[in-house]
Amino acid sequence: MDSDVAPERSSETRALAEAALLRLLVALGDRDIALVVLGGLVPEILTRGQGDTVPRHLGTADVDIHVSFGVDPESDLSALERALESIDAEPDSKVDGWRWQIPVSGFGVKIEFLCDRADVAADQAIALPGCRVLTAANLRGTGFVARDWVEEELAGEIDGDPLSAIARYAGLEGYLMAKACAARDRGLGRDYYDLVFVLIYNRAGGPAQAAELLRSGRFAADVVKARAMWREIEARFAVASAFGRESYAAQALLVEPQASVAELRQDAVGAVAEFIAALRLE
Repeated sequence: MDSDVAPERSSETRALAEAALLRLLVALGDRDIALVVLGGLVPEILTRGQGDTVPRHLGTADVDIHVSFGVDPESDLSALERALESIDAEPDSKVDGWRWQIPVSGFGVKIEFLCDRADVAADQAIALPGCRVLTAANLRGTGFVARDWVEEELAGEIDGDPLSAIARYAGLEGYLMAKACAARDRGLGRDYYDLVFVLIYNRAGGPAQAAELLRSGRFAADVVKARAMWREIEARFAVASAFGRESYAAQALLVEPQASVAELRQDAVGAVAEFIAALRLE
């Protein structure tokens, strides 16, 4: 692919990522494939519509999609691979079929396909039924979004043509469960930033309200089983040198350079502590 890879995340790269997602969904048309968007595109979806009370999210530079599929021998996801090829997407040669690049405005936007299959070892690439090249990376925790998602219209103009499609994005409960797993297992700075951002600014009202939804909703049993995970995440914010609070502050400063580092750290600590307390794990 001749196009450059999209730079680090920002509002501009988020627009590129949305355009890449839109191109794929339009190419898929009305084919019923269980795709749910998770990752950096979701925080804005879960927090928008509240006016100036919510700061701008840092954005993202890629698209993460969960793919649900079973072991039915008649399953066929070849339409997804054909849709990628029809928009000149190409697989990343450095991984085994689960990461592709979609060309948008001279850039190659990274799109990754993920699944959560208990019958296959974690972190393995699983061939998608009917596909020659396309696979999904088997990442534990991503499957929560297949149980909680919302539909949103995605619209934009690509190459002068107005396009629109319906996208499925992770809902608040599914997103928090999946993101908590990512924060524990992968622990990248953006995982902590996105987690805290959604805890503070979600439309349910804040950390305690989000916890109440989890504790009393469809993931109630999963929350209890994940007690050790929640305690580990809590510890990563609890002390002055904790990586979680430092990561949130560092990335939030990229959006609000004049903000107080100390206040951003305390925002992160307070949000996580309030959320964990409201889960009532003991």
